[in-house]
Amino acid sequence: MSLLRTLIVGRENGVRAKLRDAILSGENSSSSSGASGQTDAEPLAVGEQSLSLGLEAPKDVTPPEGFEVVLHKDALPKGDVVEIIIGGKAIAVANVEGQFYAFANACPHADGPLGEGGMEGCLVKCPYHGWEFDVRDGSCVTVPEQSVEAYAVEIVEDAVCVAM
Repeated sequence: MSLLRTLIVGRENGVRAKLRDAILSGENSSSSSGASGQTDAEPLAVGEQSLSLGLEAPKDVTPPEGFEVVLHKDALPKGDVVEIIIGGKAIAVANVEGQFYAFANACPHADGPLGEGGMEGCLVKCPYHGWEFDVRDGSCVTVPEQSVEAYAVEIVEDAVCVAM
């Protein structure tokens, strides 16, 4: 029954739970908006909250051909990973000591959302069954014959750009 609940409602710190919390608390945050449209609240920590990374992706940056701007380089703290939907595709972006890496968000074992996993060094752990992947190249250290697709990343001004 707990698996069914998780599938329908989502994990406690998952995207669905954070979306639900954002919707339910929407009335409170809209009243604290100033003239600029930004709230007076502290930026949300990526590992603890989801939909807002604190800083919007720069809109005035032209990414290299074939790349998409996915987030502001200061929005993702070192040692964190986040799930991003870009062009209808779910990817995960990790910050390892100031170097950004992007890779497919779905674990090949059971489609676990890697962007919701824990980070330790260059490894991200799937929140479903603990498979670990090297964010630098997408290789799986748990089951070496498995991997996830890795994407090229370039930093342009303050924007993290990912080849899509």
